[in-house]
Amino acid sequence: MGVLLVAGTIALIVGMIQKSGEIGDAVGASGKARVIGLPPELAGRVVHMTQDGSRLSLLIERQGVQRVVVVDLASGAVQATVNPGAAWLP
Repeated sequence: MGVLLVAGTIALIVGMIQKSGEIGDAVGASGKARVIGLPPELAGRVVHMTQDGSRLSLLIERQGVQRVVVVDLASGAVQATVNPGAAWLP
């Protein structure tokens, strides 16, 4: 029983180390953060951000108006924007 407990603990630690390596690979080989600039018409105060894989969603507020901007982290290109009034529920 004790051997199984130790083996399970070791397997858990090895799994955590492997996952941390995958997270490090996502940053890039250089280990440096990438700077992504938004076009001036999309600039503003970042209220909230969320990452989903290689996409970053930003909730940006400018002059009291909020919009969502989706950026591809690999290329730095803006994939989509959701402007106020563009989305509605019937």
